[in-house]
Amino acid sequence: MKFGLLIAVLSALTTYGFSQDATAKSVLGYLEPYRSIDMNASESGVISEIFVEEGSSVEEGQALISLNNSVLEAQLAIAEVQSRSESAIVVANADLEVSKDRFAKLSRLKNQGTAHSSEVARAEADVKKAEAQLNIANEEKKIAGFRVEEIQAQIERRILRSPIDGVVLEINREISETATDSGSSHGSKPLVRVAKIDRLRLVVHVPASLVDHLVVGKELPVKVLQQNSLSADRGATAIETTGKIEFVSPAIDPSSETIRARLVIENEDQRLLSGSHAIVLFADTVDG
Repeated sequence: MKFGLLIAVLSALTTYGFSQDATAKSVLGYLEPYRSIDMNASESGVISEIFVEEGSSVEEGQALISLNNSVLEAQLAIAEVQSRSESAIVVANADLEVSKDRFAKLSRLKNQGTAHSSEVARAEADVKKAEAQLNIANEEKKIAGFRVEEIQAQIERRILRSPIDGVVLEINREISETATDSGSSHGSKPLVRVAKIDRLRLVVHVPASLVDHLVVGKELPVKVLQQNSLSADRGATAIETTGKIEFVSPAIDPSSETIRARLVIENEDQRLLSGSHAIVLFADTVDG
């Protein structure tokens, strides 16, 4: 199988005049996603929901996977009740009104000479205590509101969301499996891999003799070899497109006498597959 693939690629290269010498007019590379992101959970937990499938198109911020949140959801329900409750504030207000009324009455009686100053002092202290209890009740309600926000943030951390508009390439866990923050339970495989494939990158190593063609922003003809064919005429069925140079290395590799360059190929219809071999042609260039 691998030998047949090699023969097909070499045949295609021969068709387009590719060679390894310094006079080469075409170079071979392969397509890769413009951006590919390996994602793992931010903390360990059991997967409760998987919202997408491999191959699904996703938008930035879209939920992909959720870990089990049953404990946090119970804590959130309690915190929400506490944050809405006015009972402690109502009781504290009532106690304050009673304390103020008693202090006012004792103050009048003291002025009339029928109440002792120590009683008035105790009543005044009771007012201050009641005011403090009201402040505590208000603060506890505010803290409960902050607790709601904290738990909501913890729940959000357990939802894996796509950081880009793209396509789900891999999902390496199942519902009820444990996801770890390092992904170590499945070797080096990520929990989810998302890639941007409406644009592709093509990295090539170009003979130094063609350096004049390597201008950032310039477009070059590209022929993408079909991955579903291992026959000798594979090159004849190549998809023709163009790639725009976005990066040219400022240095020549002395061992191969080549320059690394990176092209961007638009792929909005997603007909080009990441991983496909592609040939960049230098005989007929397109001015950018």
